[in-house]
Order: sequence, then C-alpha cells, then structure tokens
Amino acid sequence: MLRVCLLAGLVALTGAPVSAQPPTPSLREQAETGDVEAAYAYGYSLSFPEEGEPDTVTSLYWLARAADEDYPPANYMLGVLYRDGFGVDPDIDRARAFFELAWQAGDPVAGHDLAELMLYEYDNEREAAITLLERLLADPEIGPLASLTLAETLMFDSESEEDAIRSVMLARAALDQQPDLGRAHYLIGIGAAEGFGGPVNHEAARTAWEAGAEAGDSLALMALADSWLDPEWGEPDPVEALALYQLAEEIGDTDTTEATTTLTASLAPDALQRAASRREAWMTRMGWDLAAD
Repeated sequence: MLRVCLLAGLVALTGAPVSAQPPTPSLREQAETGDVEAAYAYGYSLSFPEEGEPDTVTSLYWLARAADEDYPPANYMLGVLYRDGFGVDPDIDRARAFFELAWQAGDPVAGHDLAELMLYEYDNEREAAITLLERLLADPEIGPLASLTLAETLMFDSESEEDAIRSVMLARAALDQQPDLGRAHYLIGIGAAEGFGGPVNHEAARTAWEAGAEAGDSLALMALADSWLDPEWGEPDPVEALALYQLAEEIGDTDTTEATTTLTASLAPDALQRAASRREAWMTRMGWDLAAD
C-alpha cells in the first residue's frame, strides 16, 4: 500500500504518468535508420571489435554505406583497409582513391597517408607529395608526423645538402611537438654524424641514436651499432654492436641478420654472454618486459 501511495504522489508532483524508458537503439539499429555516423561506427566496430574476431565483410558494407554519404572518416578507414589488406586484397589504387576523397573533405590524416602512398607506391609523384606535406606542416593534429615524413624524404631522396639541413630542422620541429617520434632522433643523428648545418659531432650523433633506440626505432639501433664497429668513432665495441643489432632484428629489421650472424660467429663465449647482458640492459631502457623474453 505504501508503494502505491508513493507512486501516486510522484505522478501528482510531475504531472505525468510513470513509465519505463524505451531501450536505447543498438548501433546497428541506428545505422539502419540512415544515421551515417552510426553506420561508420558500426562498420568500424566490426573491423576492430573489442572482443572476438573481426567481421570484415559486414564491416565493409557499412563503411561503404557511410562513404556513399561522403562521410570523411569512412572514406579514410576504407583507404586504410585497402592499403593494409585488412580483410580484403590489398589495392593501392583503391586506397589512394578513398584517401583522396577524405582529404578533399578536409581530413588531414588522410592527406598525410595519401602523401605517403604517393611517395612510396607511385613513380614521379614526389613533388606533388612534398607539396601536400608542406600544406600539412602547420596542422595541429598531423603536423608533427607530416614534418617527420617530409624530413625523411628530404634526407634520403635528395642529393642536396640544403635539403639535408632542412631535414634535420624538420626532425627537431617534429620532436618538439611530439616527443615520441623516435625516427626523428635517427635523422638528427645523421645530421650530427655528417655535419649537416654544423661541424661533425660523433658524440651528439650517438646521443641522438641512443634516444631513438630507447624509443624503439630500428634504424637508430642499426646506426648506433654501426658506430660501435667504426674505428673512426673510437675504440670498436663488437659486443655492444651485437646487442644492438639483435634488438633491431627482434623489432623486425632483417637488414641486421648478416651482421648479427657474423658477429656471433666471431665472438668468444664470454663475449656472447656480455652481449646478452647488454641486450637485457637495453631492453630495460626501452621499457621491454624482460619476463616475457
């Protein structure tokens, strides 16, 4: 009886009948009503589920539905899936088309990925890609990564010392904005080692490469290892070099395989033990879980 009285009082106070709230529609139900954002979110959730296996076939359907409505995130995600071959056969041309649609709609991340495709997957697109990256440098979201991509292009795809000097400047700017860009340390190290924009400074180069190595950059690891085998840099240390080459190989850089094999065959058992200890010390510096090794 008391509950009836309480409910009656609540009705009197609110002037409205008490009723249960309707259940919130599922993401799929929202998508089926034509909600473009829900269609994209549902498609994305199917490709990258929090639990279980991805359903890429259904995901592509809903992402395409959203892309048909010119929704930039959907075009960008379709570009990623076709570029990486995630759930579909890789198709660089199709990826490029989706990235271009998203970029034309104002998506700066799509613009950066489009520039990378133009640089690494197509011939004679370098200047257009550089122009695109230049436009992205001031973007607060993707600017640091655009700076780093442009820096790599100028360092490795040009014979101009002026471009190399600018590459180092761009790498520094990228680090100032986003300190976790380990590849930037590698480029800065090259600048110090080669004397781009100043005197050759081996100590500064090693310091930069050590920072890149700690961030897990394989090229910084390899450059640092190379320096420990070069007599011009001081007393060679093949034990340290082996530890660094091994770490680069574990990250996935197969260019170190020959050096690792050669050094392993040339070192005595006690030196190999020291290399193992130094490798573990570096793993700690890099934040790796030693217990999982």
